Amino acid sequence: MLRKLKNTDASMSNAVVALLVFTALLWNNAQAFSNNAADCCLSTSDSFVPRRIVDSYIIQNIDSGCPIPATVFITKKNRKLCSPPANDLRYPWVMKLVEYIDNRNDKSKAAQ
Repeated sequence: MLRKLKNTDASMSNAVVALLVFTALLWNNAQAFSNNAADCCLSTSDSFVPRRIVDSYIIQNIDSGCPIPATVFITKKNRKLCSPPANDLRYPWVMKLVEYIDNRNDKSKAAQ
């Protein structure tokens, strides 16, 4: 009887440890997926973005865990506008706007 009780305690301990490890793995995966999905563009708009409303931009790529490559323009009102990638030759205005923002930022850094 005592032998059966010891085996049951060992089995129960192993089951608890396995459950804790499994829960920790699931928790980390759930956090990783929720963080990536919130910051990615799921589609882009071909619409021209006026430079007077743009404050900065971010380059989104597949390597960062996002489903599509995109140029994300951030407006002065802190809205994110998802545009095609800057290297897409069908939309030359995207590259021109990126270059404009880079030049504007270089000038403001030089003035400081």
